[in-house]
Amino acid sequence: MENASKQAEAASEMRQPGGLNETAPAWPAELMANANLPFRPADALVTTQNPPDFDWPFVPGADRYRLELARNAAMDGGAIEAAEPAINFYNFAQALDEGIWFWRVRFHTPEAGWSAWSEVRRFRIAEGSVAFPVPPIDELLARMETGHPRVWTNPRELEAFRERRLHGVAKTVFENVRESVLARLGDPLPPDPTFPYMDRSISSVSPEWVKALQDLRKYADTALDHLLQAAFVYLITGDREIGEHAKAHLLNFASWDPEAATRFDINDQVHRAVAYRSTIAYDWLYDLLSPEERQAVQDMVRTRIAVLIEHYLDRQPIYQYPFDSHGWTIAGYIGLMGTIMLHDIPEAEAWVRRAVPAFINLLPPWGGEDGSWSQGTGYWQWSSGSNKELMDVLLSAGAIDAYAKAFSRHEGLYPIYMFPHGSPTGVFGNDSHYLPDWPSISLLNRLAQVYGDPRMQWAAEAIGERTVSGLQDYFYGDEGIAPRPPADLPKAKWFPTTGLVAMHSDLADPERISLYFKSSPYGSYSHSQADQNGFIIHAFGETLALKSGYYDYYNSVHHRGYTKRTYSANAITFDGRQGQPIDDFDAKGRMLGFATHPAFDAATGDAVAAYRGGELARALRHIVYIKPSVFVVIDDLAASDPDGVSFEWNLHADERLTLESDGGGATIEKDKVGLQVRLHGADSLGGKASIEKRFLDPDGNEATPVAWAAGKSQVHATFAMPKKDAAVLVASLAPYRLDGGAPEAIASTERDGYLRLSFAGGAVLFVRTAAEGPVDTGADGYRFDGAALAACGASLLLVHGTRVERDGDVVFESDVPATAAWGEGRLSASVSGDAALSLAVPGEAILRDGSTGREVPADGDPAARLGSQGVHWTAASGRLSLRLEQGQHAFRLDDAPLPGPIAPVTLPTEIDGASGETALEAWRDVDGDRLAWGRLVLEAGDYEVLEAPAGFAFARHGRIRSGSLGSREPVLLRGEPGLLKLRRIDATHSSP
Repeated sequence: MENASKQAEAASEMRQPGGLNETAPAWPAELMANANLPFRPADALVTTQNPPDFDWPFVPGADRYRLELARNAAMDGGAIEAAEPAINFYNFAQALDEGIWFWRVRFHTPEAGWSAWSEVRRFRIAEGSVAFPVPPIDELLARMETGHPRVWTNPRELEAFRERRLHGVAKTVFENVRESVLARLGDPLPPDPTFPYMDRSISSVSPEWVKALQDLRKYADTALDHLLQAAFVYLITGDREIGEHAKAHLLNFASWDPEAATRFDINDQVHRAVAYRSTIAYDWLYDLLSPEERQAVQDMVRTRIAVLIEHYLDRQPIYQYPFDSHGWTIAGYIGLMGTIMLHDIPEAEAWVRRAVPAFINLLPPWGGEDGSWSQGTGYWQWSSGSNKELMDVLLSAGAIDAYAKAFSRHEGLYPIYMFPHGSPTGVFGNDSHYLPDWPSISLLNRLAQVYGDPRMQWAAEAIGERTVSGLQDYFYGDEGIAPRPPADLPKAKWFPTTGLVAMHSDLADPERISLYFKSSPYGSYSHSQADQNGFIIHAFGETLALKSGYYDYYNSVHHRGYTKRTYSANAITFDGRQGQPIDDFDAKGRMLGFATHPAFDAATGDAVAAYRGGELARALRHIVYIKPSVFVVIDDLAASDPDGVSFEWNLHADERLTLESDGGGATIEKDKVGLQVRLHGADSLGGKASIEKRFLDPDGNEATPVAWAAGKSQVHATFAMPKKDAAVLVASLAPYRLDGGAPEAIASTERDGYLRLSFAGGAVLFVRTAAEGPVDTGADGYRFDGAALAACGASLLLVHGTRVERDGDVVFESDVPATAAWGEGRLSASVSGDAALSLAVPGEAILRDGSTGREVPADGDPAARLGSQGVHWTAASGRLSLRLEQGQHAFRLDDAPLPGPIAPVTLPTEIDGASGETALEAWRDVDGDRLAWGRLVLEAGDYEVLEAPAGFAFARHGRIRSGSLGSREPVLLRGEPGLLKLRRIDATHSSP
């Protein structure tokens, strides 16, 4: 809370009771766009972090800002929290009361005085929030360790840290590292490397330059890896011979010329690695270094870090332009080096003051409190790992526990939904060709350890064996946590911060059916691509509808000319592959709605702002998942020009893609899996379908991938519609196994103003094709106002609409557009603003939180209920009336049991003729079905599966006929147990 003198100063600068005088400068419009730091917390955020992080655009010339928080939107009366930081972000040092808050900010310049206030934004601190007060930097500095080591351990905890080497995974890691170091004790010191193009005689995006950089990085990383391994072994053992060996390597790095091949403008990654990894080795070898040797390392770090500070704290400060992938990582390394060198180098305190508060506040710029990552799964792996380097050092140095941030606490949900075990590729963004592997295992183990979360433990084990090659693996993970599949989580999720949606048939089964959908506020900037409203489909362990193109290297001819482009995605283009601009932060999408239910999921993305040329007036994409196996994609499109455009529906496959003879669809095949794509309705048919097997740039020139992707190919289909000013394009996409029969049959009928699609399981989907107004489905008995309505038994789904009638009775109504699914005792709804919602319910109405099962109190004061829980409800005469805050909500409308443990299951086995049993734990999952899991104990080796229950799968391999199994192989079982029969495959007997 500010003091009285500050309050008086603020009041004296107010010319009118309502605020500033009319000459107060406004917030510059250019700061509200592009890659500037945005206002956060975003309006209507519900936060579990108390208090949240506060950010706003950096204003050049401003010498201070004034931040105010209040309990009412008028920002007057009651308790007001305020601060006047000199920089454009702030973290409060004390927790706030839970409930609704409002905030605003203004800036001050010496020339013009105080600006106008920003828009007032609202946030709610949820009940049960986790405290994350951030002390002032002086207090953080005072907390920090003064001795060495400080990296991963400290003088008080060092002996316990060393003891880890005697047991479990840590023992394996340590022994592997020590063996590697001993094998290289006689190797000569690596000389200062050279680079063949110091004169920049060739382009820095040419294949030759990139190859030379890759060679340089490999050389430096190999040498630095050895340095850290040797220093680590010394830290753990105190072995003098190994310590002297490590010291020699450290001093050798200190002698490398910072203006030669490892200089910043040749490759910033090599430059920073020499600096920060040498600093870590300095910490571990500190007691072995003489004052002169310490000085040599300190001088090298001082020289190299000065360049990093100039670029990312002076010239383009990370708190002004946080969306710089390398800059964000480097800012963290500046903080890391400052923390390690604190009290050793006078300048180190300034490094900490400038980098650490920004890191704590901004962590991470590429995501938010929901734990998601806007740049895709590939860069989540690398960036999340680098984030934790400073997080772990701040923790061991005693400064702060950044794992308490909401992002960190929810981060594990991102790989569980967007990058789950069994994924044939990653999704969205550069480097998405990587599969879940050792980086995911290591990160999930760390998250499981920090939060004691058995779901993270299971997710890591389902990918593969624990990694034992990285130094962090020595202390990442807790072998005492019993793994458990995420049976309590819904099978679909919307990440609002990054505009990502994942829809799965199953979270545990590696052969699940999955659709990933993106409409992101982060645009096509940095490692993101111009693929707003794009989708990807995986099924049965294969990629079917894929995001095409390769990340051979950044800004290669192929990457820039093809991979980044909208036409490389399963997305909409027009008039000859025109789409969204690349490298544009403001080429944004936004997710308008989402609902998940046992019968169906739905999401709506709006990408009109991403088509920056203004040619499109509407670009809505609705995706409906009719469970268990059909996705329906609905594109509601309009051109700005009344003469119209030719809308193009793009589809991409890895290998085999064939068009239907009538141009009304396509079939994709990959290995033993297929995807049947069918277009429905007059707007979708009658166009020109074509296939292209080349990668073409915007000018029609071939943009062939190089480097690791050289020689790779994919298949691309385009359905170009006749020129129209508006269209509703409807496509069904049904994954199926080629050896398991035909895909699900879908019947479609076009009627006045809508399409009717019916599915094998009895579900029906009505899609509005009329420009506006309600849809009357006639004999089906429904009348609705929305983009689509699905019905399956007693369950209904309204997509981006406001009203549903059934047989003349109003069964759903909302005063703002909503996407909602209800029935079977569930209600899942997202609303585009604060909403009044009414729902017909059978019997006596109750309302429970969808995840915890806790009863939501009825009646009471509406403002108080909304302020504490985000919902107020009443019930009368078979109708549930709710007031909901903006965002997504999930409720249970009955007293059915929640996910939780149930009686264990026994799986009978016969392994190489020997009968046995395996005990499986079991849970009731989120849909009320039984999921059992455990570990199959057997001799590691190659096996043939002779017999298995219908619902059995290996967590890592799926439903294999043969494969390599570990000694404690994780297994899954849905449905009833039956005999699992395996036969060992040896050199004299192989499976047919």
